[in-house]
Amino acid sequence: MDLGLKDRVAIVTGASRGIGRACAAELLAEGAHVVVASKDPKRNAEACRALSRKGAGRVLGIPVDIESDDSIHLMVARTLGEFGRLDILVNNAALVSPGDLYTLSDEAWGRNFDKKLNGFARCMRHAIPPMRARKWGRIVNVTGGAGREPQPRAVATGMNNAAILNLTKAMANELAKDGILLNAVSPAGTLTERVEENIRKAAAESGKTEAEVLRERGAKLALGRLANP
Repeated sequence: MDLGLKDRVAIVTGASRGIGRACAAELLAEGAHVVVASKDPKRNAEACRALSRKGAGRVLGIPVDIESDDSIHLMVARTLGEFGRLDILVNNAALVSPGDLYTLSDEAWGRNFDKKLNGFARCMRHAIPPMRARKWGRIVNVTGGAGREPQPRAVATGMNNAAILNLTKAMANELAKDGILLNAVSPAGTLTERVEENIRKAAAESGKTEAEVLRERGAKLALGRLANP
C-alpha cells in the first residue's frame, strides 16, 4: 500500500519496543525516514539496528527523555539538522503505573502525568513550528481504552488518556488551517513486551498460569484475544 509517505520524516517516541516499534517499522516500509526515540540508549540502538532492515528510509536513533523539555528540544533540532524537515510525530512513549486513588502517592501521580500527558504536550510544542512552516504535518497521539472506559485500579492512566483526547481535539481544531492534522489512536489490549511483563506478574500473584491470565484478558475483547502490535 502506498500511503504517500515516501521521504517524509517522522519522529516516533517510545519506538524501541511494542506499539512504537511497530509504528516505526510501518513508516519505514512506506519509505519514510524515522527517528527512533526512546529513553534507554542501549535498547534504542538495538531497535535501530533491527529497524534499519525494514524499509528504504533512513533510521536515526536519538535517546530522549520526554520528561525533559531540553531533551525534546535537542531531539527535534537534531532531526531538522539531519533531514531538514519534520513531517510526522507519533507520540507513544508513556509510563503506566497501576494504582487507585488511595494507593498512588503524590509523586507517582505526578510522574504519570509528566511522562504521558505533559510529555506528549512537550513533543507537540517543539514539533508544530517546523510543520507549520511547511504547511503540512501529521500528529498521532497513542492513548488507551481507559480514556473512555475508566478503570478504578488504573485511575491515573485513564485520566491521562482522557486528557490526551481533549488535547488532541483542541489542537486539531486549531491547526487544521495550517495543514496539520491530528488524531488520537486508542488501541485495545495489545501484546507488547510491557503487557507480557504484566501478565507474568499477574500470574505469579494469582497462582494462575500465564496462559490462563492471557486467555482471561483476551476474553474481554471483541476478538477474544489481544492484538499484535
